[in-house]
Amino acid sequence: MQQNEGFGGRACSRAVVALRCDRAGLRINGTHSFPVGLYLVRRKRPEKGDLVFVNPPALPIFALARERGYLNVAYSAAPHLLKRLAGVAGDRVTIDSDGVQVNGIRLANSAPCNCDGAGRPLQACLLKDHILGPDEVLLMSDYNPASFDSRYFGPLQATTIESVIIPLLTWN
Repeated sequence: MQQNEGFGGRACSRAVVALRCDRAGLRINGTHSFPVGLYLVRRKRPEKGDLVFVNPPALPIFALARERGYLNVAYSAAPHLLKRLAGVAGDRVTIDSDGVQVNGIRLANSAPCNCDGAGRPLQACLLKDHILGPDEVLLMSDYNPASFDSRYFGPLQATTIESVIIPLLTWN
């Protein structure tokens, strides 16, 4: 008997995989901000330097990111971001054409791009000496210099962090 791959077949299969992974404490990254693969949830409070799995808020910049395919994370039930927690409450952040600074230290590979890989325009979220509030975080990729991160959407609420994760099985 042939499996029906029509209406809802693939979507249903992906939803089942996503639900099983979620319950097992596994997250799947399909973007290139960090290596593609399987990540394990760590039951700990997020700290600066941690890899975190983030639920993008309902903001226009994330609607654009979804349209452009920046948030394609394979079998996740909903689009997510995988980023490094680069700034926390009290940190001083500057984002300019040269890149991102946290407490006066320029982050490697953080210069914003004027356009994405398909040639579509990108606009940096420019900040000058912004002190992150008690509920704000700065999310970056130190792996891919073309990542869609806080260079473009700015600081986010700390509540957008779903979990701290560590790589389990990754590939490029």
